[in-house]
Amino acid sequence: LLLMLFLTSLSFGVFASESKEKRRAPRLRTNETVRDVDVKRSPSKPIAQVEDINDCLYITFQRSFEDVDITIQDKDGNEVVNEQQTLIYEGRVVAIPQADGYPYSIEIISSTVEIRGEIVLE
Repeated sequence: LLLMLFLTSLSFGVFASESKEKRRAPRLRTNETVRDVDVKRSPSKPIAQVEDINDCLYITFQRSFEDVDITIQDKDGNEVVNEQQTLIYEGRVVAIPQADGYPYSIEIISSTVEIRGEIVLE
């Protein structure tokens, strides 16, 4: 019984001593240029939400675009996503496995909009 109490108290000490490291979250920062003045846009709606879950970066688009070129590069300039003339719809998810190439650069280009930005850890 005494041995069990000792082991139990020892395990509580180990759990209590674990550091509660605050994990930095990814954030998307963009600059948007609208090429056509007739395009209706919602000024406060973000382009996408980014999450890093288990070392995989998930980009969930919050707006829709037609016939766009999407290019995402890691910090070394390697293309991790390159889609040409594709459809981005609200809720579409692009996943980048083993996301350790921060900051990522992102370009979304079509005939009506040009969006350039970066995904950074904050």
